Amino acid sequence: KIGIIGGTGLDDPDILEGRTEKYVDTPYGKPSDALILGKIKNVDCVLLARHGRHHTIMPSNVNYRANIWALKEENCSHVLVTTACGSLREEIQPGDLVIIDQFIDRTTKRHCTLYDGQHSSLSGVCHIPMSEPFCTKTREV
Repeated sequence: KIGIIGGTGLDDPDILEGRTEKYVDTPYGKPSDALILGKIKNVDCVLLARHGRHHTIMPSNVNYRANIWALKEENCSHVLVTTACGSLREEIQPGDLVIIDQFIDRTTKRHCTLYDGQHSSLSGVCHIPMSEPFCTKTREV
């Protein structure tokens, strides 16, 4: 099952066939919006609008932990995330689609891990390397 966290303009539920909505709660609170369950070309998918369907959540206020937890609870094996952002390379123009292998995160004010040792967190404190932040197999596909 593929989880899709859609960013601005890339969260249209019409991409899913036979869709249903599911509102959930997590140990981290509510995700950005309802989970939209359906299929794309016979593949089970779960779509979540990162900023909410009415685009009311600022980037620094997105509850990333609740979003990831909700997709995990829906048994998503992979998560595809879209984002609209700038580039440090002039040859990459607005509208280009790029599969990245590294990033610089300038989002502030939000929790950055599910492993912070707090009551609602996964157990323990975990140091997760960011030298290769994306799944190599998924990027190859």
